[in-house]
Amino acid sequence: MPALFAPPGHEQPRAHTSATRSDALTIGVHLGAADFHAQPWDALTDPDGGFYTSHRWIRSLELVHGAQPVLAAAAEGRLSGVLPTWTSTGSDTGGLFSLPEMTRGLIAAPSRKVLWLGPRRATAAAITCARGAARTRTLAALMETARRFAADQHLAGAVWPYLSGAQALEAAACHPLAQAVLHTADTAVTVPRDGMRAIEDAARSKDRRQWRRERSLFTRSGTVEWTTLTADTCTRIAPLLAATRDKYAAPGGTSLMLRTLTAQLASGVARQTAVALARTRDDDTVRAAAVFYRHGTTLYGRYWGTDGKAPPYSYFNLTLYEAVDWAARHGLRRLHLSVPATAAKRSRGAQTDPLALVYLPATPDARIDTRVLHRHNRRTAQEWNPSADSEAWTRWTLRGM
Repeated sequence: MPALFAPPGHEQPRAHTSATRSDALTIGVHLGAADFHAQPWDALTDPDGGFYTSHRWIRSLELVHGAQPVLAAAAEGRLSGVLPTWTSTGSDTGGLFSLPEMTRGLIAAPSRKVLWLGPRRATAAAITCARGAARTRTLAALMETARRFAADQHLAGAVWPYLSGAQALEAAACHPLAQAVLHTADTAVTVPRDGMRAIEDAARSKDRRQWRRERSLFTRSGTVEWTTLTADTCTRIAPLLAATRDKYAAPGGTSLMLRTLTAQLASGVARQTAVALARTRDDDTVRAAAVFYRHGTTLYGRYWGTDGKAPPYSYFNLTLYEAVDWAARHGLRRLHLSVPATAAKRSRGAQTDPLALVYLPATPDARIDTRVLHRHNRRTAQEWNPSADSEAWTRWTLRGM
């Protein structure tokens, strides 16, 4: 196996890259995001949906977990596409990156046996590629390099998870072996200029009463402070965020959470943060925290934590109600809430959008049977929206495959 394609984490000189040339397009395998300047990388990032593929975010991950290969395309000496990769060292206990759970058995390979594409353990991904006539060719070249990269490591293939349905279909259409598999739903709130007041006014009376009750119970005994991510804030909130991670069997504890937040200070992504802190009115101790990131017109919710002594309904107040009002005050138009607790978020005004993974098997014989995939995508789509026209969903999920 060439040194260029050594498994992630294998130490090798930073200057080494691999390149193949097709007309004026050059594809390279780099040792990490540190090989790139931020400006040309971020110029390729989706202005609204690409926060987790930004250079600062990827660098913050590398500072904690080590660099992992980045595939890059260049045309006429200019960067035209980047595709981060990573590999798992063990099983995913939470199921967010367990392929059998994500695909209901369509893909049986364990998480450590595939090359993951996109940001490490991100539940929102986006294509990072220049638009225009060469976009399809660039994506195709990046995906074929990923497929060969996986095969050279004796992996089952490459998987690009948590893409929007539209982007998954776009990527799958670029490669003859690629298939788009619906696997979950994203949640987000469209933020009106008047914030929660406007959302409540447009809601059913039953929902409006529930939301106002939850806000009232919180404000009777609790307060919210908005701040930014600083060294002091990191120290205060790391134990809270770790406590929630521990609840769901995520490893690392407070030390990993503190390293993660500190790395964001070092990479510069902390400059995009908004941190909500909850206290009880009779105690100055921070009892709950939620961490958000601004990108374009979107506010991304990423971390939540509590010590169990927070005011009632702190989770929904910090991560949704207060966040909507904060976003409205700062001219943002979308609050991204990600995939967990989808039903609870929908019942409080969030909308759902389908997310899909792109499966790129190392060999043609490992493709999913088209009829089986068709049934899976139709069934999964109808579970999110039972009232939707089934044939319309089917046409949408299969378009471009």
